[in-house]
Amino acid sequence: MTEPLHLPDPLRGLSYNVRPPKVKQDFAVLMLHGLGGDETSMSVLEQALPQDSLLVSPRGLYGLGEGSFSWVNPRVTGWATIEDFQTSVEALEALIEELQSTEDLDPQRLVLMGFSLGAGLAFAYAATSKIPVKALIVAAAFLPMGDIENLRGIPVFWGHGKLDEWIPISRALYGVEKLREQEAEVHFCEANVGHKLGVECLEGLKAWTREIFPASAK
Repeated sequence: MTEPLHLPDPLRGLSYNVRPPKVKQDFAVLMLHGLGGDETSMSVLEQALPQDSLLVSPRGLYGLGEGSFSWVNPRVTGWATIEDFQTSVEALEALIEELQSTEDLDPQRLVLMGFSLGAGLAFAYAATSKIPVKALIVAAAFLPMGDIENLRGIPVFWGHGKLDEWIPISRALYGVEKLREQEAEVHFCEANVGHKLGVECLEGLKAWTREIFPASAK
């Protein structure tokens, strides 16, 4: 990953890391960290994605302390809603527009990959943004409350730990049910782990990615 790049106002210091594709850009992935993470936190999941992909890892807008960031205002309590994410959604839209010039990002091949709170942002973005996404990858996730009509038919990979102490598996199953009511194509993977993506689901993600993006299969 390269050194973080600092964007000008109005993104209020939003920074990101980039891993360019090895050969060509089969698709572009925005990797959205969880609560308290930063632009380096999602690097462990890069192995699940094809080498011929543009990976961009932005840092959350809201500082929580040294090296710790969030996608929602720290004053938000309880489960964040789609509305709570809107400032971060707008920042991501501006970032994507910037990356079309600096990294030749193809918005027609855009995928969002989110962990925990970052997954909530991924859902909120897909539900409200003027720039659509091709697919969503989420782990240890929750579906924010709000209008999810725009998620109709979207491919989603959802990995979740049965022992998750932060986002109960029951809440994940509720979110999957709501997505499927919108005819989203949800691939749901459970593993006997806590708040993380289990090894079984990591391998499942690799297989799902090859199926959804066959041109990227290696």
